[in-house]
Amino acid sequence: MGISTGPAWDRRTPRQQARFQDAALRRQVADSLGPFSPYWRTVLRNAGIRVAQIDGRRALAGIPATGERDLCPAGDPAAAAALVLQLDEAGWATHTDGAALRRALGRRVVRPGAYRRQVMNAVRPVVYWLGGRHLDLPIASTRDDLDVVARAGARAWRVLGLTPEDLLVSALPQDGRLAAAVLPYVALGAGAPAVHAGPAGAVAALRALPAAVVAVDGAPALRALGRLPARVHTILTIGLDDLRPIADGRTVLRLWGPPDGRWLYPECRDGGFDAGLHTFPDLEIGQTVDPATGEARPDDAAGELVVTQLGVRGSALVRWRTGVLHGGIRLEPCPGCGRTVPRLGPDLDTTSLTPTVQVAEQRVSLDLRTVAGALAARSDLAGWQVRLVPDPRGGRPSAVVAVAPGTDGAMSTRAASTLCAQIAYDVQALAGAAPSLVVLAPELAGQPPRIVAR
Repeated sequence: MGISTGPAWDRRTPRQQARFQDAALRRQVADSLGPFSPYWRTVLRNAGIRVAQIDGRRALAGIPATGERDLCPAGDPAAAAALVLQLDEAGWATHTDGAALRRALGRRVVRPGAYRRQVMNAVRPVVYWLGGRHLDLPIASTRDDLDVVARAGARAWRVLGLTPEDLLVSALPQDGRLAAAVLPYVALGAGAPAVHAGPAGAVAALRALPAAVVAVDGAPALRALGRLPARVHTILTIGLDDLRPIADGRTVLRLWGPPDGRWLYPECRDGGFDAGLHTFPDLEIGQTVDPATGEARPDDAAGELVVTQLGVRGSALVRWRTGVLHGGIRLEPCPGCGRTVPRLGPDLDTTSLTPTVQVAEQRVSLDLRTVAGALAARSDLAGWQVRLVPDPRGGRPSAVVAVAPGTDGAMSTRAASTLCAQIAYDVQALAGAAPSLVVLAPELAGQPPRIVAR
């Protein structure tokens, strides 16, 4: 990415942020995606977009929003390998920036081993963590990518109002997922001492060490720690739950990111829960799409968050659907700390798009966006909705698909049954489970497609 000049990353005006993002995106496309990603070249070609046309964030709107089910339609997470850039030594030498190349070539003459290490740090994935909501989707990072992750972690630590002297005890499960994988880089980047003890070892670590910060992944994990030592002044919740009511007067701050991401977004100490999560606009571009259709919406409009990461060379994410519903990206300065970075408001939700529903006698997790994709692919519908219907007995809701046939006039009973059966089959094939019910709703003809999940 190079060394940025001008205002600090968190004090740029929206116009300065846009200029920086446009330049970083051009570099990402010209030096990474274009030459080294057959997958993204295919996505662009299918969308009728040439690589050279991606000259700024506005051009991203023409790229289809993509998620795990698009990448792995058969449910095989091994397909995530297509996201990893196919970069080698020759490609790195051709597409790296001039200053880095000159330094590397100087090392090559006097220290060939150092040159080789520099190239491998840039091109070879060394760490994977598991993202995804329905699949264990491996996300790859190179050694240089991890430097970026650590830099983002140092920023997050400062936004949280913590210092290098604040010792962290993490009770997060060591399950290879984003939070457990990235939190060590947060502390490492900040230069803060930390012990990643997991749920089983956190109580002992709190007794043995002068911890100032505790990280948990929800209310049950916090309760399991029992009474915290008085020296613990901050509780980090690595999730979207509001733990303030059970925090015994301690400061509670969220540090969270989408499961397929590379960094964790922090809340600021002055603004807290209501100020929202602070993002890193020089490391990724956050945008908003309609959760049902994937079509672009204004950034400050309610919708699903999609991210395009910048300056990384492992798994490349472009317009990646995160499954995060939000009330709009906040673009005004933070009322707590004054930082000018875009923020995700407190009204975040990751469950409405992937609820657990009752299908026949089973409870299944259903990605409603995938259901919407199956409906959008059909040319014989004039309108449709995906609805969650509450169980009047208090159980799990049912997923109901309502469709308006594209034919004029009334359908015969047989034709209607055939259409409903075909739709159920399509949804089953893409989403892994059929809806509880498919019903005809002629009144939806001509209306915008919707997911009614709340």
